[in-house]
Formats: sequence, structure tokens, C-alpha cells
Amino acid sequence: MSIGSELTAARERVDMTIEQLSAATRIRTGLLVAMEADDFSRCGGNFYARGHIRSIARVVKADPAPLLATFDAEHAVDEDKSRRDERAVVKGPTSTLRPARPRWGLVLGAILVALMGWGMVRLFTLPSDIEATASKTTSSTPAVTTPVPKATPKPTPKPTKHISPKPTRTKLSLTALGDGSYVTIRNKNGKRLFQGLLGPGSTQTVTATGDIRVTVGVPANLVVTINNKRQTTELYRFIAHPNGTLTKPD
Repeated sequence: MSIGSELTAARERVDMTIEQLSAATRIRTGLLVAMEADDFSRCGGNFYARGHIRSIARVVKADPAPLLATFDAEHAVDEDKSRRDERAVVKGPTSTLRPARPRWGLVLGAILVALMGWGMVRLFTLPSDIEATASKTTSSTPAVTTPVPKATPKPTPKPTKHISPKPTRTKLSLTALGDGSYVTIRNKNGKRLFQGLLGPGSTQTVTATGDIRVTVGVPANLVVTINNKRQTTELYRFIAHPNGTLTKPD
């Protein structure tokens, strides 16, 4: 879960509203709403954001250490790269290599020996080369017949069945009955989609990709519809799925 989701969950566990938390911490309600949505840019800097997180955790009876550790990991400032201390390159004495002069006498002697050897080889092997060439010319080349492969019948393709794709989006509608209920709606990533009090007869509808997480104050005062399927539940927390069902969170 993100920092904002953990702050919201801790506040809801102690059954506090945004206004009550603002009065206890003296932090503006708009800033509290932004922090629960993981927007800390309005805090005025990382120093003040850490102070606000610590104040909220103290009021809602949560451990601030893991929240601050997560905040530091997500908002760490890159340190400047250190410069090199030494750049002097010690140059040692260089030695000059002079190319060796070729010995032309040895080179010419080796060429003459090679020519004489090649001439002797040709002298003794020439008749056999002529006979081999004549035998290759007079020999007949056998004809090779390649059989024509038989055509294999192509299999008849089977008709494919049309499979309807599984739904990937969830449409959730909550209609308040009686005195209504306080409702918090988040997507699968913990981002808040709606939070507030649903008065009698009012309806709130949200659509998101994947599952939708819901927290309600009075389940009996709400009519739940998921992808146009009406569901009945007594859960204070539940997850709405794209297939139109709801389950209890782990």
C-alpha cells in the first residue's frame, strides 16, 4: 500500500473523519486530503511533510517509522557525484623500437629453393594429372531421376468458437437508503476515487479498470450494483470485481 492509503486506513480504523483529524493535528483539511491521495507537494518540502506524517500517525495510533522510511525512499535526493582526487599521470621513459632490417640474401635464397621444389613436383606429377583429366572427361555421368512427391491433401480447418472476452472494467453504483452512509472508494492501486457521505436517496457511480475496493460505514443503508448486477452484503469492507461479484478482502 502507498503512504496515503496507509494513512487513510489508519484514520478509518479509529473512526475519524477528515475534519476531526484536522482539528486534532491542526493540519488543513485540504492538505490532509492531498496527503491521503499521495500528493505531498503542498506540504512545503520534505521536512514539513515528514512532520505532518509523524503528527497524523500519533493521532491515529500508527507507527510512523515505516511510513517515514517509505517516504524517504520515494523522495530521496540524489547526491552529487564526487570528483576525482588525482588526475596526474606519471609518464615513464619511453623506449624507441627500430624496425629490424630484412636480410635480403636469406629471402632470395628461400625464394629460389621454393621455385626449384615446385618445378620438381610438377615434373613428376604432370603425366598422372593428364591421365586423371582424360578419365574424368571420358566417363559418362549417370542420369539421376528425382521422384515427384505426391501432393498431400490439406486438412479441413475446424470452425473456431467465438469466445466472449472477459470483462476488465468494473462499474460500481452505491445508492443510499435510510440515513445513508459514509463511503470510501479506491481503485486496485489504492487511489481514492470517492470519499464522503451519501445522503438518503443519493447515488454514487464510479468506473475503473480491474477491482474496486470499498469501505462503508453502514452496509444496511446501501444498495450495491456491480456491472448492472445488484448485490447484497453486510461487509464493511469488500472488493468489487469486473465479473459483477464482490468478495471480502484478505
